[in-house]
Amino acid sequence: MKYFSKESKKYLSLCTLIVFLFSLMVNFLIPNYTEAAQKKITLTYFTTMGAEQAIHYKDYSQLPCYQLAMKKTGINVVFKHPPLSSSAANDQFNLMIASRQLTDIIQWGWSGYSGGPQKALLDKVIIPLNDYIPKYAPNLKKYLDKNPELKRTVMTVNGDFYCFPILKEEPIDAYYGPQVRKDWLTKLNIPIPETVDDWYKMLKAFKTKDPNGNGKADELPFSILRGASNPRAAFDYCNFLVGAWGIKTDFYQENGVVKYGPLSPNFKLFMQTLQKWWKEGLVDPDVLTMDRKVIEPKVLNNLIGAYLGLIGGQMGTYLMVKKGTDFDLVGVPYPTLKKGQIPELGQKEYPYTGGGAAISTACKNIEAACKFLDWAYSKEGYLSFNFGVEGKSYTMKNGKPVYTNEILNNPQGLGAKEALAKYGLILGPFVQSREYSLQISFQLPQQKEASAVWGNVQNKKVLPQLTLFFTPEESKRLADIMNTVNTYYDEMFLKMMTGKVTNFDSFVKTLKRMKIDEAIKIYQSAYDRYLKK
Repeated sequence: MKYFSKESKKYLSLCTLIVFLFSLMVNFLIPNYTEAAQKKITLTYFTTMGAEQAIHYKDYSQLPCYQLAMKKTGINVVFKHPPLSSSAANDQFNLMIASRQLTDIIQWGWSGYSGGPQKALLDKVIIPLNDYIPKYAPNLKKYLDKNPELKRTVMTVNGDFYCFPILKEEPIDAYYGPQVRKDWLTKLNIPIPETVDDWYKMLKAFKTKDPNGNGKADELPFSILRGASNPRAAFDYCNFLVGAWGIKTDFYQENGVVKYGPLSPNFKLFMQTLQKWWKEGLVDPDVLTMDRKVIEPKVLNNLIGAYLGLIGGQMGTYLMVKKGTDFDLVGVPYPTLKKGQIPELGQKEYPYTGGGAAISTACKNIEAACKFLDWAYSKEGYLSFNFGVEGKSYTMKNGKPVYTNEILNNPQGLGAKEALAKYGLILGPFVQSREYSLQISFQLPQQKEASAVWGNVQNKKVLPQLTLFFTPEESKRLADIMNTVNTYYDEMFLKMMTGKVTNFDSFVKTLKRMKIDEAIKIYQSAYDRYLKK
């Protein structure tokens, strides 16, 4: 060192310090950074993929709302999607449960689990969340605390929280009901039907007065459009016609007492009316098969005058397809026995129906799973899942998110739901915004008016979603009874509707032999628990 100048020695000392610091960074900082990166939390998530999203992506990790959720929480998620077919999805779900090859998060309709969600907890498929939601899910906790009536419906019979629920923001509008060709009413000078008698006169006129103007007696006055194999499902769902007699075609309650519609004397009056419609050719014969692919073209080809259908998939779609023609639809009230009555029963949507994202017993990082799922219930998550990406799928106007033309008038010709699916979800473990319905499902004035009309019902007799309040033993026994009852009931409903069976007393006696009274008692127990909870 004596041969180096003073300046050189300073330079060497500086270089030595730099080398030392670089060595320190290589030996400590970089390994620690690499280790931290390697420790980034990854969760697995089993959930069916929406058909609308499948148009755009291979899995939900590509969906902007989930990408933002992963970015904001710092948690990576690997999605496991079963096939789109409901039967194939059920098979894969059951195989996963049986093999115990559980993903960290499992999104499912837990009210449909054999024995209900409480049984899923007892089977140690999923974990109770009572201790975790207060600690790690502040957004969901806040929402449930603000909605105590909802809060008690997202717990099991034992009071266990078991999933991050799929919710709808209240108030919930009516989505399904009786739709009538408004242009036919105008042509025949028929007022909007209110009573059962009004409906008969209207359908009779549709049958005999050639409202489609083709000179043929080819009109089919009444039909049903819904994805079900039996028309009884449509009457169960919306209580059309049967509700005029103050009963349902399945379980309901009256002054706290659970009842079953077919056991009521009024059920006979309902079926006799339906028989009359059928006998006089007022009912589309294809309702026996409920083949939507056969029925829908008849609506668009001016053959069907009135039907039960959805406000979006039927009313909205048909009006858009027939835009520029005389074709017009109007949502009419549920029929009553007397004019001026408010219908006792109609369609009812629930804010929660038993589905959601549960954390499985295989999950090693419950805190992370809660953190990831809870983000969807935050204000930012609400906007992302419901509306997508600001500036692309929505903009803020006067403090309210509004869908853009890319969604409402898609340049590629996609429907609003399909266009939105590129950015967000229609329904999932978050709170579905009411604005989604108002802006997408009710774009047309006919749809807005229909929802208001269908919503003007009492629905006091409709039971709440009681599936969560059955014990596992009750669920099993109820399934045993109702599987037998429903198979027989579905068959007999068609025979009674078409007049092949008129002995209602024999029908009731058979239901009683099949233990329907025991099923009523099970419902009563669950309803009593619901009221006490």
